[in-house]
Amino acid sequence: MQAMVINQFGSAKELTLTKQPQPQITATQVLVKVHAFSIGQLDLSLRSGQLVEQVAPTFPLTLGWDLAGTIVAVGSTVTDFLVGDAVLARLPLATPGAAAEYVAVAVENLAYKPANVSFRQAAALPTAGLTAWQTIVTHLAVEKNQQVLIADFTTCAGQLAAQLAAGIGADVTAIAPEAATEPNFNLVTVAEATQHQYNAVLDLTADPAGIDSLAPAGHYLATQSAFTLQPNGTELQHLVDLLSHDKLQLALGRCLPFSELSLITAHRLLETGHTQGKLVIEIIAD
Repeated sequence: MQAMVINQFGSAKELTLTKQPQPQITATQVLVKVHAFSIGQLDLSLRSGQLVEQVAPTFPLTLGWDLAGTIVAVGSTVTDFLVGDAVLARLPLATPGAAAEYVAVAVENLAYKPANVSFRQAAALPTAGLTAWQTIVTHLAVEKNQQVLIADFTTCAGQLAAQLAAGIGADVTAIAPEAATEPNFNLVTVAEATQHQYNAVLDLTADPAGIDSLAPAGHYLATQSAFTLQPNGTELQHLVDLLSHDKLQLALGRCLPFSELSLITAHRLLETGHTQGKLVIEIIAD
């Protein structure tokens, strides 16, 4: 099979498309034929060598954590998924490998893809969606009528977190560039945000400075310092079902074909910091 790998840490030039053995599955895994996968800042960190404590630097190292595709084989103890099922998944941090034609996935990390959700949408959802769910629902435990601040509405995770909080019934404020507009949320600058108090603050910025606008007994969470995403198929199923019923909107950016040039281009686009929506690599077109 073809896989996008690096043979050493470095710049986007280290990305190379190469032949790798097709994964062997265990009794509790399925083999997914990948239709699409997405890339994000985590891929840049892995490629440049910033995740050596979390990911063993065994080369060649296949990148990618988010994928969507079709099951082509199931382990001997797997009962909830069948060959032919369309699925999506987020791989564990320690074992990337979504940037390949075939990926072995543990069943507990899988969700069914609804028919009205495209493979490219499904591939874009896992990391951003699970980050939003686990920060808003699990860690901050946002409740109805609370005042919630999302720091960095420019990210997909921030946009999904704002939507989840609003769906719970919270009053959502989000920090965004002055030119941004969003009819469903109160978009403000950093200076404007600090003039109010909030029951919950989710800080998704790369360099969190802390927010001194918490209400009494309020909760602050910075994802860069106090949060580690956990793959969870049940939560991912909730998210993709919300997407399927138009209760979540996911911003898609460019969709590129599966090639060495596309991966290099995607990484360089992410490095500029000016991408809009999730970048998706499509192996099999929808």
